[in-house]
This record gives sequence, C-alpha cells and structure tokens, in this order.
Amino acid sequence: MQTNSQYQHYIPQFILRNFSHRYKPSKRKGNWKHGGSRPKKGMRKGENVLNIVDLTSDQDQLREEPVSRWFGQINMYNDTAAAINSQKNLEEELSKLESRTAAILQKVKKAQEAGEPGIYLNRSERNLLRKFLFIMKYRGLGFYGKYRSGDQYSYTSEDKNLLRSYMSEKGFENPRDVWLHNLHAILDLEMDAEGKWMTKLPEVMFPADAAMFTYHVQSSYTAFCTPKEDDDEFILTDQCYNVFEGPIHEVTSPLTGEDLGSTYLCFHEFGPISSRLIIVLRSFVLPEALEDANQKIREARQTYLDGAAVQFPRPDNVKSILADLPVAKAMNSNMAVVNGKLELAPGKTGKARPSDKFCFRFWPIKRKHVDIINSVFLDNVLHCQSIVFRSAPSFRRTLEAYMTTDSYGFKKVGVGERGTRISRRMCLQRLSTVLKALGSDNAPIWHDEEEANHSSYLQSIDDSWLEIIKKFYGRSMDSSSEFRESHFWGIYSTLGGTKETFLKDLEQSWRLYRLQALVFNVSWGLDGHVGRQARVNVVHFIVQFHPRRVWLYVKHLRWMLSEEYARLQETYIGIAPILAAKSRSLKEPGPEDDIVKSLKAKKPYLPISWPQPSSFNPPESCTVTMLRRSLQPPNEAFRTHMPDLISYFGAALGDHERKDELHAMAMEIGKTWKEEDPTYCTTVVPHCLIFVRANPDIPILFGVDCWEERRKLPPMGHFSLEAPFDVKVAS
Repeated sequence: MQTNSQYQHYIPQFILRNFSHRYKPSKRKGNWKHGGSRPKKGMRKGENVLNIVDLTSDQDQLREEPVSRWFGQINMYNDTAAAINSQKNLEEELSKLESRTAAILQKVKKAQEAGEPGIYLNRSERNLLRKFLFIMKYRGLGFYGKYRSGDQYSYTSEDKNLLRSYMSEKGFENPRDVWLHNLHAILDLEMDAEGKWMTKLPEVMFPADAAMFTYHVQSSYTAFCTPKEDDDEFILTDQCYNVFEGPIHEVTSPLTGEDLGSTYLCFHEFGPISSRLIIVLRSFVLPEALEDANQKIREARQTYLDGAAVQFPRPDNVKSILADLPVAKAMNSNMAVVNGKLELAPGKTGKARPSDKFCFRFWPIKRKHVDIINSVFLDNVLHCQSIVFRSAPSFRRTLEAYMTTDSYGFKKVGVGERGTRISRRMCLQRLSTVLKALGSDNAPIWHDEEEANHSSYLQSIDDSWLEIIKKFYGRSMDSSSEFRESHFWGIYSTLGGTKETFLKDLEQSWRLYRLQALVFNVSWGLDGHVGRQARVNVVHFIVQFHPRRVWLYVKHLRWMLSEEYARLQETYIGIAPILAAKSRSLKEPGPEDDIVKSLKAKKPYLPISWPQPSSFNPPESCTVTMLRRSLQPPNEAFRTHMPDLISYFGAALGDHERKDELHAMAMEIGKTWKEEDPTYCTTVVPHCLIFVRANPDIPILFGVDCWEERRKLPPMGHFSLEAPFDVKVAS
C-alpha cells in the first residue's frame, strides 16, 4: 500500500501531449482570439501546456495548465484493502499498458500524419488497443465516482444487490476495493485469439463488469477518423472516453422518486488520440456494406436494432446521428472481397490466430461529423470539470456550432441531469460566456424545457419483451427451422396455432394476465364478498378465451410468479437478462403441455397422485377444469395469492389427511352437473382440485375458480369458443 501522496492520471500524458503546445507567455494578456494566454505562476517557458476551459469556476475559465497536472487525482489507484490479492502496484501496471499502447498509437499517428491511406496492426495489437480503450472508460471519473462509496450499503447504482452479494462472497470491505480488483484483473488478462478469455474473466472479477468489458470489445469495430478540413480539430474532456452517441431514457419511480436505471443504446464510442485523430467504435447494429451483402447478416443486424429500439418511448425515432459516418470494418488477412462480398481468402480456414493482420484505413470525415462528435462531448460536460482544446480558432468554431445548432437533440435543459455535477442550464450559461470570450458574436440557443414538463413514459419489462418478440418473430420463423420444430411450437400447433395466429395469441394472453393482475391487486382492498366476486369474475372471463390463449396465459402467469423472475428483479442490472430468461421460460415444458399432449393421444390428462375411482371411464376428449381455494393472508404480496402452476396441473403434493374430505367434496360438486356431462376427480392436492370432464365440443380448456366457501362452490358451466375474441386492458 502506498503511503505518499501521488498525482495519478486517468488520461495518460502521452495523449495529453498530443493536445498540448509549448508554453510561451503572451505580452497580449488574455487575448484568446489570437491564441494568447495569462502567464501562470510556476510554469516555465517551453513546458508542455494545455488550453483548458475550467467548468468549475465562473471566473478565469480560459487558461493554460501543465500537462503533468491535468486530468488526474491524488492517490486515485492506491490499494486500500487486503482484498487486492496482486502485490503489483496498479499505477505501475497501468504505466506498462500505457507504454505499450503509446508505441502502437505513435505508429498509427505517424502513418496518418505522413498521408498513408491506412495501417496494418496484428491481432495482439488490436486487442491491446481495445483493452486500453476500456481501461480509459473504466478508470475515468464516472466509474471512479461510482465505486467511491465507503461501504456496500452506501453504493446505490442499479447493480447494488449483485455487488453486495459479490462483496460478501469474496470478502471485499468496500466497493472501491472491487473496482481496484477489477482493474487488476483486466490488466492481467491475456486476450487469446480463440476467445477463451471471455469465459475466464467472470471467474476472476465482478461478473457484471466482466460482461461489460466483453460487450465493449465484441459489440463494435474500430475505425480511425481524421478531419477532412485542415482547420478542424477534436476536443478532449474528462469523460470523452466514457460517453457514447445514442439514445438514453432515464426511468424514475413515479411513487418514490427512486432511480430505476436507464435504457440506452450505444451506437458510437470514442477514443481521442490527438486533435487530428480519433478512434471511433461503431456498433454492430449499424449497417456495414460488405457484411450486409449477406442477407442473413443484414436481417440479423436489423433484428437486433429493432429489438433494442422497442425499449424506448418512440422506437421509430431510435436512429444514430452518425449513421452516415463514412467508415467500415478493417479487413483482416483471413478474408477477401470477391464480387462485392466477403469470403475466406485462399488457403485460410477462418480460424483466429495471434498473427492475423488487420488493415485499418484512415477515414477522412467532414466538418459536420467532426462537429457532431465534439458536440457529443460538449453535451456531456455536466459530469466534467474541464475541456481541453488544441487551438482557439478551431475550438471557437466547433463550440459555436454546438451552441447555435437546433438539431440532433442537444442542449435540452432538465434532461440527462441525473447525478451530474452542475445543471445543464448553468453549464450552457458558462459555455456561452466562454464563446463570447473567444470572440464569437453569435447568440447561443437551447431547449429550455424543464424535465417536469416532459410527458412520462414507463414501460414494463414484460411489455418491452412482447414488443421485441413481435420484431424478432417474423424473421425467426422464416429463417429458423429449430424454432418451428421445437417442443413449444409442437404444443401450440396441437391447439390449432399457426404462424399467422401466434403474435395475436401471445399479445392477448399477456393482456389477460395484465387484466387478472390489475383486478387481483385492486380487489384485495375491497370488502370481502365484493373482492372475492371480482376475482372469481375475472377468472371466469379469462377461461372463455380460445385454449391457445389460455395455454399461453398460463405460461405468462408461471413466469411472473417464478422465483427466477423475482431474483432477476432483485439483482437488476438492465433488462436484457430478464428478457432472455422470459423467452427461455416461455419455451420450457410445463404440466400444461402434458395436458395438451394427452389430448393429442386422445387420452385425458391423469396426473397420478391417488388411485382413480373404479368407475372412471376416460372419454374420447376432455376439458380440464380446476377448482382452487385462495391463499391467506390476503395482505401478502400478489404473487403469493396464486399457488405455483405446477400445483395447478397436478404435482402430487399428497395431502393424505384431507384426501377423503376433498374427494367427497369433488363428488358432491359433480352431482350438480348434468348426467351426460359427468365429472371425474383425478387429482387431489392441498391447493387445488383437478377434474376431467367429457365435452367433445371443446378440445381442451384450463379453468381456474376461486373457492372461499368449500361446500357452496358453483360449477363453472360451459363456455362457447366458436370464435375467439380480443380484450384490451387499460393501463
């Protein structure tokens, strides 16, 4: 553990020097229009200094600072706990990474400055760059601030439950130790060509952040961009390695004001190298001309984009403002372009090797794109303390472009201010002062809309899931024989389902669940009889739907009441794991499937828990009707009011003490039904009675009836299903 105070950079000096100039005190004090400066005490002539905009002050905002004392913190990486197993000094390990990366980027920079069209890097060099860019993101002020909490209970990010569990399991004392440990793990990681590192990394660091690293490396490609105009330059901010271009939607609980996390889609991330060279990481969901010549790849890319877009209030508006950026993937030595399509190069197997070469082009980009990239940085300075620029005239022009534009959704006061250092209004006012000091007479404009006036949008995770399925479904059915031949689709087809009926059935079954949940939640606050009758009525209503929809409703219900769903919400780190788990759950076999299969075999569903009555004579076809008693107490969470669906459909729990009583009750209820429609009791379990009832007109039907007064339970009766009908549930 280090004891002496040390200034430790989160943006390395080799990058800062690319934005610096030699210090030369100006006789024209403060004349920034001509690149002049105020002499600073302690700075030497010829020293590397930076032009900065100080966003922490209302005065002296434009000044020069030495490279050695900017973009850093005191004792930022000191190991503070025994939980850090590695004895290596983190600053030394970061220095080694920076040194190796600097050599690569210096080679890239020289090639670009020499006018070369591109540069070759091998796989190891490319992987090192990707690791460096993530480290730049992860060690920046954003994550540093996130993990500064003194203990696990003051850590409030959306992955708090996962982190607390991980800290308890691994013996970490505070979140900062986890952050330092993660940095060690990534720095020590050997990124093999085969990709085995992707399975090893979650074993040696916080799994959620390991997944973030993997996604950062695998979900985008690297492009080197340079301004086409000689007088255009990129700027640098505290957070420029930790911002992205793409939509973001913050969700806050309307009841508690609690931060419920953010939904975002990262189209582009950035890694400035110099004022004339920047790395752009472009998402795989955006078009790529050569790859998109393959129809399957093109459709899969569009499917991913559509699925991501439906999570936002206006999916059709989810577009990248840099979609037309003229970049493409680097060509590698395994591939060749044949007739406009990518194919394996002669003699290549396609197997990734450390020696593989990648040809990265230098992409000249228009002033419009330079300004958009700089504007993305400027629109995120609410989290920053300063801006660095190379030359005053270029910065004045790009700042003016940002402050006077009415496009791209920038500068919305009251939006994106969660957890920021200052308000957007104050930030824009300070930038306006800077713009004027730089000699601009143009009037800044911004969208003066308070967040409170914005229309709220809160979509449930399961509603998002349904919209994503709608987007994926058409393409997956056309291209995936695996889905068409699955157990799930076989059961659905048995009930008469087709490709044309599926989406409507799925939507209606989900609305049935929402209706039941709404009625059950509201009815528990009503007087006993009124509430019970409401719950009975909604169930009677649900079972009148087509068997396909009731079957799907059962699957929705089991998922919503499942322990897995509760656990995923408790350990929430974004909706993706929940959406994937629900999709798996929908396709998993369940007891309700056994009932359908028994119909296909023309046999009634007979779960074995008790010997069947000797008089039992199975009919040719049947309807399954289930009677259930409600659980107590009614003030428990809604999910406890309905027993697990396995109980519904015949898990033999074996209530031997009440077997005879329940069986007699079933027979008594059965007497109220017509002789030509006999009822047979097939299973007796603690929370439900399951009956098989002959009814050739209805192939199969699941019915649930609340039962409060056991001896007075009425029969459910018959329901005509000649034509399925739809229901709409009010939010």
